[in-house]
Amino acid sequence: MLALFLFTIYFVFLCLILSEFKQGEWWVEIVTKQPNCLYYFGPFDSQEEAKANEDGYLQDLQAEGAQEIQVIICQGQPQKLTIFED
Repeated sequence: MLALFLFTIYFVFLCLILSEFKQGEWWVEIVTKQPNCLYYFGPFDSQEEAKANEDGYLQDLQAEGAQEIQVIICQGQPQKLTIFED
């Protein structure tokens, strides 16, 4: 449980420190432990719009077998939409 908590803190921190994010656009950031990936879906015009669309992305990843999924709604602009970690 502690590992999951630390994993969440790591990715929230990562989202906050990415200085290349431009303000105004909202993204659904999804972190999966298996596979170890970071996905961004969007952009959306509002936090509410991003939140309303997150279930579809979750269902798709679950159908593909992703495990330990965490969702964060954040504002900005990611440089890459999918980041695979070894």
